[in-house]
Amino acid sequence: MKGQYRIISELILFGLGILITSYVIINFNGIQDNLRGVTAYDQMNAVADSITNSIAKLANTENSTIYVEIPDKISGTPYRIQLNSINGGKLVISTVDTKTVVERQLFNINYDNKQIANGVVNDSEVLSSAGFIQIVKNSKITVVRT
Repeated sequence: MKGQYRIISELILFGLGILITSYVIINFNGIQDNLRGVTAYDQMNAVADSITNSIAKLANTENSTIYVEIPDKISGTPYRIQLNSINGGKLVISTVDTKTVVERQLFNINYDNKQIANGVVNDSEVLSSAGFIQIVKNSKITVVRT
């Protein structure tokens, strides 16, 4: 009986060790996912700021182009940049799996206070793998892959 007691106690101790290790791994994976989402959101806001500033610069010029360098991936994930003509213009940056989305209103930019049919922004979309994007203003503002 004494020999069995020692083996059983060692097995119970080994099982508790595995349970504690599993618990720690699961918790750290959850924390890692949470931090990845927070950093992705912050990095997307930084990209949105630079694109919005470039669009604001173009709004006061005629027939011009600005090249903007963008990161290939945000938190290890490719992302999509969209310009929508909704309500005068909206910038939408989202991960490809659409888990994280950042939207910016372009504050109804118009040229010389003239109302242009269907707004001043073309509906356009670019994937982040380009590394650089062009923001082009001819009659309307468009985002194009370089």
